[in-house]
Order: sequence, then structure tokens, then C-alpha cells
Amino acid sequence: MRDAVGVPLIVVSRLDDNLAAINGVLREAGHAVHCTRVDEPAALEEAVAEQQPELVLIFADEPDLDLTGLSGAIFRRNPPIPVVIVRQQVTERGIAEAIAAGARDVVSLAFRGRLQAVVERELRARRLQSALDGVLSSASQYQQELRNLMQGATEAIADVQEGIVIAANPAWLALFGLDQEQDLLGQPFMDQFGDKDLPSLKGAMQACLKGKWTDASLQVTGQRRDGGMLGLELRLEQVTVEGEAAVRVIVPAERPAAGPAEDLVEQALCKDPSTGFLLRHHFLEQVEERLQSPVAGGVRAMAYFRPDHFSRVHRDVGLLGTEALIMRLAEQLRELLQPSDVCGRFGGTIFAMLIERGTMNDVEAWAEQVRKAVAGRVFEVDRQSTSLTCTVGLTEIGSESASLAEILTVAEKACRSGRDAGGNRVELCDSTSATQKVRLSDATWVPRIRAALMQNRFRLVHQPIASLTEEVQGMFDTLVRMVDEEGNQVLPGEFVPPAERAGLIKSVDRWVIGASLSFCATKQPTLVFVRLSRDSVLDETLPEWLLARLRSLKVPAQRLCFQVSEEVAGAHLKQTRDLSGKLAAAGFLFAVDHIGTGRDSAQLLHHIPMQFMKIDGSLMQGLNRDPDQQRRVTQLSQVAKKLGIRTVAERVEDAKTMAVLWQLGIAYFQGHFVQTRGVVLESAPGHESRATG
Repeated sequence: MRDAVGVPLIVVSRLDDNLAAINGVLREAGHAVHCTRVDEPAALEEAVAEQQPELVLIFADEPDLDLTGLSGAIFRRNPPIPVVIVRQQVTERGIAEAIAAGARDVVSLAFRGRLQAVVERELRARRLQSALDGVLSSASQYQQELRNLMQGATEAIADVQEGIVIAANPAWLALFGLDQEQDLLGQPFMDQFGDKDLPSLKGAMQACLKGKWTDASLQVTGQRRDGGMLGLELRLEQVTVEGEAAVRVIVPAERPAAGPAEDLVEQALCKDPSTGFLLRHHFLEQVEERLQSPVAGGVRAMAYFRPDHFSRVHRDVGLLGTEALIMRLAEQLRELLQPSDVCGRFGGTIFAMLIERGTMNDVEAWAEQVRKAVAGRVFEVDRQSTSLTCTVGLTEIGSESASLAEILTVAEKACRSGRDAGGNRVELCDSTSATQKVRLSDATWVPRIRAALMQNRFRLVHQPIASLTEEVQGMFDTLVRMVDEEGNQVLPGEFVPPAERAGLIKSVDRWVIGASLSFCATKQPTLVFVRLSRDSVLDETLPEWLLARLRSLKVPAQRLCFQVSEEVAGAHLKQTRDLSGKLAAAGFLFAVDHIGTGRDSAQLLHHIPMQFMKIDGSLMQGLNRDPDQQRRVTQLSQVAKKLGIRTVAERVEDAKTMAVLWQLGIAYFQGHFVQTRGVVLESAPGHESRATG
């Protein structure tokens, strides 16, 4: 509290000795003070205005001293100047009376140490209060500037606290057809959006408040006051409003497309004006270009979409209403597409889509979501309403040299087959399984797999697993790739089936386990999930071999979690349970993945000891819009929670799904939405290349 200039003080006393005493006591304590004595109460107000003191000391034992008048001159100031009373004797009653009159304390020259401490305390408090007032003033000014900025922003902005709208700018009001801010303030925020968007929107806002939301945007449907519907892209930010956490919801302003006029014309010529999807020619060009590069992971499929019995719909809405109906149908499709999907209007009422998902089960689940969404909607066009169904033909696109024309022909044939069977269905082409068998010809693949094992031509890909409820670092799901003779990576969908049929999958498993142990020894991840095939589950020598490898590398067993599919676990329940017990005894963790695909998934959780369960990615397709699937996922996670099992959602591909998972209380997730934020590729240096059976 030292001040080279001198702390300004006023001493109210008629005696110079009192002034000198105060000055001496405070300088003794190291305070450089500048004391001014006031002997007449009438002169105090003028002295305070002139000196701007940080403290006033009043010698109250002097006769004829009007304390009321003195304190009034001081306490009228803002902020009030602290007053300390000086008396010869200090009593509890005297302190209480002084504080009641507005003083901060009572001191005596006889107790110099206490006087010094009280003065230091009051000077510190005064300066802290001044600093706080300055900060609050700056904060108030900053908040006003933010409010002004918010009011003038072209982006539509609303602040939400505990689900209630507490602020909205003119752009937001105009967007939703509201006249003034008071029409919205205090209203539930969710009332502005469609029911199907509520789970994902609620989850996203909860995640945002917890600081778990990323910079991802949400595609939702807003409801204007006049009943109109709005397709919106929302951004969420965590903010503080008047000291309380809130969520700021932003609808970005539409920006005019940049670039030369020729580019704008070219873009207009590429897309169908009614639906916004690619025109046939440009769709074919983009698909051809996409097919030149292998799929990053999972599978690729062609979907051929066509409404059923459109002639009846034509009668319902009239000749001029059919194109408007196609527009509504395209809006429905767009809500269910992923950003990486390619969709084109193939002609008339037909749409073709190039889809990339984790498995063909995911593709079929997505197509089923499309079918249900179309069948469950009433389409309104110019005061006319109608309903319709659709058929979706699917074919998987393999690595064989089938032309795009052949792929489309097969997908169209599957669609036609479904329509001939009555429509309103998803039809997988008959030739898909046959194509897979041709592609995975054992005569070709078995020697290649053996050579890859001998030459150590396998690689691990570690897909990150993220947590929705806690900070998690170094948690991975292990995927395997085979490297062919030309150095190209081969996905497991191609080499695993022939390896299983030829009895080589157990050797592949042991290569993966050995490489994973090496990865744990060198990188020290938190947890790595490793898949086991049916053959490894049935292999009684696996636990002993695994323990030997563990001892040689000195890796903590709890870094590995072995996982078995629900299909294998259900078909070999005793062996899976025995293996889980042996692995647990060694310190390893255990999981069952693809949960939700069997007849009684919840019952399986009771029979097999496990630390994790993974919900199958097919249940993630359209999760944000399917209450039945949400209930299914919730039921499974609740059973797991009661059993002390942690839940991981597989193949999460977008922000909406992640937001719904947060709302449903799912702890962990993996998939494209996490993988785009980082993949670890390992070649397992130094790992023994020969995996033995």
C-alpha cells in the first residue's frame, strides 16, 4: 500500500498534535500519506471536494463536534469515502454506534498496530472498490456495444437461457415474422422449431452450455408466426449474459455467391432449378469423378429413388402442382442426405444418389428412413394435399470394373422390382451378394492374404473415440488395412470374408493384437479397442498366447479392450462369456459391438461381463428424426447403465446425430464426425510379421 506521491487523508480535529500523531503512526507503518487537517465541520465538504481523500479520520472525543453534519458531507459522495472514528477508549458499544452512524471502525492512538491495520484495510478496500467500479463500468459499456452490434447485425441472433429467449435482434424477428422483440422475450425457444428437430436441438444446446459443442452447424426447420416453414442452418455459441451462462443461436446471413458471372451461370446450369439437385449430365460427371478414388472407409452404394403411383398424385394436385410437389419431395430427401452424398434429378420424378456409409446395413437403414419419411408426410401444394410412397433400389458399388451405366442399370432394376412387388419398399439388387462373391474369389484372395501376413503388409488405422460427457484423450477403435502388391490399401470388406472362409482370420487377428500391443507400448494411449473374430473367440489357445505377448512387451493390460460382435456373442454365448472372464482376470477390458442388431440385445448384456457396449451404426441413420429409434437406443443405454456398462455409439456421421446422443445420455461416440478430426495410422514398426495360429 506504499504510494510515492502520498495517500490523501483528511483528519477532522482542532489539534495539530492529532494530525502529527496520525501522520507519524502511518509513516511508521510504511504509508506515504498527505494529511490535511479540518477543524471546522463547515469546511469539510469543501476540503473533500478539493483533496479527494481516500480516508477520513474523525477525532470524535473533541467537544462541540457535529458528527451528523460531518458524515453527511462524506456519505453523499459516490462512492462514499470510508470514515474511521478515533477515540481515547474503544468499546464494543462504541464500535456498534459508530458503524450504525456510517463509520467503518473505531480506533485509538493508544493501540498503534490496530490503527495501522484498520487504515491499511480501508485503503485497500477503497482501491479495490474503485477498480471494481471501473471494471463494471467497462463491462456495462462493452455489453451495450455488444447489444448495439447484435441489433445491427445482418445475421439473425437470439440468446437463450434455460430454454427461454432472453434477447433477439431485428434480423431474427424478421426471419420468424415477428413485429417486435417483446413478442418473443420470455417464450420457450423450442416453440420456433418443428417437433422432429427438438431432440437434436436440445442436445446441441445442452452440449454447448457444457462447452462440449464444436463449430458444427445444425440443419433444422423453423416455424414462422404465419405458419410458414424455414430451412435453417444454426450455429451455437456459449456466452455469458449478466453473469449467467447462455447459448447464442445464430443464423448466418446469406452471402451472395462470389466469382465471375461465368461461374454463376455455370453453377445455375449444373443444378435443377426446382430441386437444387444436380442435373443428370452433371450428376454423372461428379459420380464418375468420385468413383476414380477408393472410398475412405466403409461402403459405397447407388440409390435409385422413384415415387410410387405418381399418376394418382398428379390427379390430386393438378398439372401445375406436380413440380411444386417434386420440390417438397426434394426438401424431404435433402434433410436425410449427408454432406458427402451426391444427388441428382435423373429425370421427371426420379432421383439417383451416390451414398457412402459404414456398411451396407447402414445404407439399407438410411434408405428405410427415406421411405418412412416420405410415407409419413402429407404434402401440401396450393391448398391441395396428398400423400405418396416411394421405392428405393440399392446396389453396392464394389472395386470391380463395372461401369457407371451398369451400376445405374442394376439400381434401376432393383427399384423396378420393388415397384412390381407393390412399392413402398427398399429393394437390394439380387446381384449384390453374387457380385461380392465374385469380387472376393477365394482362389485369388487366399494367396494374397497369406503373402501379406508373411511380408507384414497390414496396417492399423486408429479411429478416435470422443466423449460427450468428459474430456477423453487417446481413446481409439482399431481398424485394419491390407496393403496389396502395388502399395494400395485394401479395406477389410474385401479381404476379411475370404480370410474367414479359408481359416486365415485367426492369423489376421493375432497380427492385429500384436501390432496393437506394440502401439500401446510406444504411444501409450488411454484405451484401444481390438476386434476378435468368431475363430478367435473359439480359439482356446488365445488367452495363453495373449498373456505371453503381454509379458514380453510389458504393456498394462487395461490399455486394451477386446470387442466381439453381437452376432458372434449371441451364437457362441458360452465361449464368449468364458473368454471375457479369462481376459478380465488378466486385466483386459471387454466389449460387445454392433449391439441392437439381434433379437434380444438387452438380454445379452446381462449374460456377458463387459465394460463397454457399442450401439450399431445402423441405429444412427436418421436417429434425429425417428422417435422409435431414439427409444430403442435409450432403452439399451439404460440397461447398460444399470449394469455399469459404458455405451459407445458407432458410425456417427453428423452433428445432428451427435446432438441427439447427448440428449439421450450416450457417453461416447465414434465415426466420421470424430474421424475427420484426426486419424492415427500405424504400421506397427518392429512388430513380428508372422502371425501364428
